[in-house]
Amino acid sequence: MKKSILVLAVVAWAAGPASAQQDELSKLRMEVAAQQAALAALLQRIDSLEKQLAQTATKDELEDEAKAQQDAVTSVRETVLGRINISGYSNFRFVTEEGDKAAAFQLDHLGLILGKQLRRFNFLTELELQNVPHHAEVSSHEEGGEDHEEETHGEEDVSGEGQVAVENAWMEYNHSNYLSIRVGKQLSPQYWWQHRYPNLTYSTSLPIYLRELFPPELIGVMVRGEVLRASGNSEFGVGYSFYAANNDFEGHSQADLRNSKAWGARVQVRFPTTGLLRRLDVAGDYYNGKSRRVGDELEDDKVAGFEGQLEVARLLVHGEYARGESAGLRRSGFYFQPAVRLHPDWVSFYRVEQLVSPRLERAERRQLFGVNYRPLAQIALKAEYYRAQPLHRSFIRAEQERKPFNGLATAAVFFF
Repeated sequence: MKKSILVLAVVAWAAGPASAQQDELSKLRMEVAAQQAALAALLQRIDSLEKQLAQTATKDELEDEAKAQQDAVTSVRETVLGRINISGYSNFRFVTEEGDKAAAFQLDHLGLILGKQLRRFNFLTELELQNVPHHAEVSSHEEGGEDHEEETHGEEDVSGEGQVAVENAWMEYNHSNYLSIRVGKQLSPQYWWQHRYPNLTYSTSLPIYLRELFPPELIGVMVRGEVLRASGNSEFGVGYSFYAANNDFEGHSQADLRNSKAWGARVQVRFPTTGLLRRLDVAGDYYNGKSRRVGDELEDDKVAGFEGQLEVARLLVHGEYARGESAGLRRSGFYFQPAVRLHPDWVSFYRVEQLVSPRLERAERRQLFGVNYRPLAQIALKAEYYRAQPLHRSFIRAEQERKPFNGLATAAVFFF
């Protein structure tokens, strides 16, 4: 463009007089300057538009990148939440009994359960606060917790301090349904210990014999598995557990008093069901270990037992029996608990249970009648009336332990 303008200027200058040529040259210069200014403005505008376009593209790219990152975070969150389970439970009770013991409200259990799965590895830990007091410095008349109570009339823990217990803390490797290996602190494999959560049990308290026969917890290694085979619309299954653990005495979670370890085994059979028969399971258990008598002296402790669960239409029956011997003293106990499902949310149950233990100087039979209302699987409201009848045994020395008594217990449970 500049070359064309200059050519025109030269031609005009050559064709006309000098003054006219000078005027025309001035005009042309002004036009060239104006056009140059316009061109400069246009170039500046183009540059500004290019910068804005570049900024717009960067913003879009950043938004795309942010969306991609958010999708990645969401994917990770879904994966993590699918493999991590955080839950817990709260069990609030009211108990009143005949005699000198005062009626009491009890925040009986407050538990936190944390589990995680990484491929074939599982981890679970359970922390439980028992007999949770309002203030640590206040003493009140409270029983032991549902899983740790002594169930001795007139001999309850009245400290009111409560305690924090590690119920479970184990890591497990799952090779297949047939074989898994679990190490750490874990509950015994008997039915009640594996289904002891207060939203699952019908009653407010555990059977009186449980803690006196098989040890409630194991610190060691357990190998277990199950074989299932289809049978019609049901299945036939055989499960097993074998474990080696520290001997059962106070402080055994960190040390043992013998190099030889306690060991035990369990075999469970699940029979096929059809028609009104919905469940039929039987199992047998054996435990061989040491128990401490006086000081660091240990005595052989052997326990054998069996159990069963039956469900026919609306009838549900659970029962366990065990017999043990240590230092020449035999002890035994059982519970038998039939229940009727009155409604999908309502269950009425009866339980008879017994414990005969010379080493505890206790022989007692109890009968319970109760109802359990479960509007949701995680929520349960319970009420039961029970009567305790001491059995006549020569080893019962305390007069207090020879008197029968009645009691009423209610509970509200929330599992989250």
